[in-house]
Amino acid sequence: MIVLDDGEVISAAQHAAGILEGTAKTTYSGVTKVISVRMPSLLLAELQGFAHKSGKSRNSVIATLLEVGLEEVKKHASPQALEELKEITHEHLQDAFPESL
Repeated sequence: MIVLDDGEVISAAQHAAGILEGTAKTTYSGVTKVISVRMPSLLLAELQGFAHKSGKSRNSVIATLLEVGLEEVKKHASPQALEELKEITHEHLQDAFPESL
């Protein structure tokens, strides 16, 4: 979920659609990590199309769409799976930022 400047709460999917349509903005100022990923050529072409249409970088589009996908999958996961995911995520954050947590 994303909280807008006016306090309205929207889904990551709504935000991504707004970026594509040119009615939403996005900025990120947190810590990032470089990864490498392989994907089907058709998916890459769609990502590049999204990036071109929205005026955003391919990297920004991938991060935004991953956020959408995670949000959507979590809507359908069991409470037990979500709790396990939360614990695993916390462990990974502790490994990455031991002094912060």
